[in-house]
Amino acid sequence: MEISEQKRLWTYALTGMLTTIVILAFARLSYGVILPFMKEGLQITYKQAGFLGTTTSLGYLGTLIFAGILASKWGGRRTILLGITIVTAGLTGLTFTPSYWFTILFMFILGVGTSFTFTPLISLLVSWFPAKKGLVIGLATSGAGIGILISGMVVPYLGTVYEVIGWRLSWGIFAASGIFVLILTFLIIKNPPLDLSSKQTAKSTSPVEIYKNRNVVIAGFIYGIIGVTYLVQMIFIMSFMLDSGISTKLAGQLIAINGILSIFSGPIWGTISDRVGRRTSLIITLSLTVISMFIPVLNPTALGFSLHIILLSSTFTGLFTLIQASSMDHVKPADMPLAFSYVTFYFAVGQLIGPALAGWLIEDLGGFKSAFLFSSIILAIGLFLAVKVKNPSQQAQPLQTEMNKSLTQS
Repeated sequence: MEISEQKRLWTYALTGMLTTIVILAFARLSYGVILPFMKEGLQITYKQAGFLGTTTSLGYLGTLIFAGILASKWGGRRTILLGITIVTAGLTGLTFTPSYWFTILFMFILGVGTSFTFTPLISLLVSWFPAKKGLVIGLATSGAGIGILISGMVVPYLGTVYEVIGWRLSWGIFAASGIFVLILTFLIIKNPPLDLSSKQTAKSTSPVEIYKNRNVVIAGFIYGIIGVTYLVQMIFIMSFMLDSGISTKLAGQLIAINGILSIFSGPIWGTISDRVGRRTSLIITLSLTVISMFIPVLNPTALGFSLHIILLSSTFTGLFTLIQASSMDHVKPADMPLAFSYVTFYFAVGQLIGPALAGWLIEDLGGFKSAFLFSSIILAIGLFLAVKVKNPSQQAQPLQTEMNKSLTQS
């Protein structure tokens, strides 16, 4: 990779990281940190809280296919800019929401904005750097960890200092961040060269063949399981800790530690998997994730939650990277965006199911332990599926060579 290409990779990956901070961490994952303060401010139950998380997932799932169609017509860049704008509007609405019913609308808007941003963003990055899928996806998704770190520090502080409006201030800060990232993305991110895009389109495969691809389907099922468990953990872990007697300060610190470790999880596991293979990396990370999710079920103490956070944050963001890369490993470069969109549909369905089911388990069937036990069991199923994943043949390097030639000539 030439020096100019190396600089482009880091510039795009860092911009993708900042975008992910807003559209994943702030718009989706921070909800669990804000929930204890927001729940009190809006006077909502855990069932209603779970439904809010499901509403966001419904917005994501309901517009995911349309977002993919729009991206193919508009191009990834314009679709990403639209998505960030929608997310920022949702965050602004949550800052001033007067009631639970308005909150449902704004949470739905967050899901819509995420669908128009995340998949086109990852597809655009992979189109630029197909030979470095694991690394570039890992760097971009590490923004989730950075955002969790920021949320873990900012939200509990504001919620403690400003007991009535602290959660509103948190959403307001996230909205301001959305405006900044929107401007940055507009200035930096470009679509891949048109001549290369036309070459890829000419070589594309029938969508039906991709949908029937055994390895892509397995990746989709694993991604769906990750969608269920990740959102359950992110929404309810803060409330679980507080309900178990953990202080607000310590719980916030553990969320911050989660964010710090998650920053490195994606790039590290992505790089490892580029070298040793997706299958081995998936088996290791899923095994550790099953263990980490089961720890607070057995030991809901400061030690148990600390072990849970350390193990989970070291693997879960890496799981995102591994399964996203794995979904594109077994198709031609021209088919990577479609394959990724397809498995993301499974992920979105998982996110739709997870929060509502967890809210029901918590309210009516054993509390937080039952929700985390359920997550442990289905993650074990994901581990079984990971054993069936095959390592890909080398197919990205020829496209990277074409990319370099195209950029040199332009």
